[in-house]
Amino acid sequence: MSEREDGNMKLFLPETRRNRTKYLEKIGVDFKNLVAAKLVHGGRVSVVENFENPIIEDVDGLLTRNPEVVLSVTSADCLPIFLFDKEKKVAGVLHCGWRSVAKGIVENALKKMQEDFGSQSENILVGVGPGIQKCHFEVGEDLLKEFSDTEKFVEEKDGKAFLDLTGLVKEKFIENKIKPGNIEIDERCTCCDERLWSFRRDGRDEYGEIRAMMVGIKLNS
Repeated sequence: MSEREDGNMKLFLPETRRNRTKYLEKIGVDFKNLVAAKLVHGGRVSVVENFENPIIEDVDGLLTRNPEVVLSVTSADCLPIFLFDKEKKVAGVLHCGWRSVAKGIVENALKKMQEDFGSQSENILVGVGPGIQKCHFEVGEDLLKEFSDTEKFVEEKDGKAFLDLTGLVKEKFIENKIKPGNIEIDERCTCCDERLWSFRRDGRDEYGEIRAMMVGIKLNS
């Protein structure tokens, strides 16, 4: 996962290719192997066979078992999720904002791993990356209506509601038979940690663009 010092990684900006290439060189990855999701805050997950198509349209999750492919999404408060099936050697990355979670991206990704690759729940490892945490994720009633049984993930403070999206996502994985011991969480808050971009804290730049990190995953060859 890139950081603020690596520059803006949002797709389709003039500096995007330069920033991504420089960052990937730093971590020893070839830019030509990168496949990026063009996010729509939805629940769709696609399987990537190769890196001939570097941009996958209208998805918020990518899966592959090709060790040459680097899968990537962008993030600037939404939770980046890393998936790995240690038996079938399948990797995945998800962009989990509240809209994607409400539209079933967790369930869709796990179902696709099972149907396309024969993955078993007990073999899937989940990494939840840094995102906006409950301390800063103030939400309204319209958002809360998108979920059922969210009371334990909502904290009322000074007449405002704050959502624990990380806790909610973790529970969704557990409900779908992922072992709690197979879930690892980075509890950093993007809004608190100034090494990371945060849309809620930073807003848009002078050109009206969001600043975002790039999050990627690659299988070992």
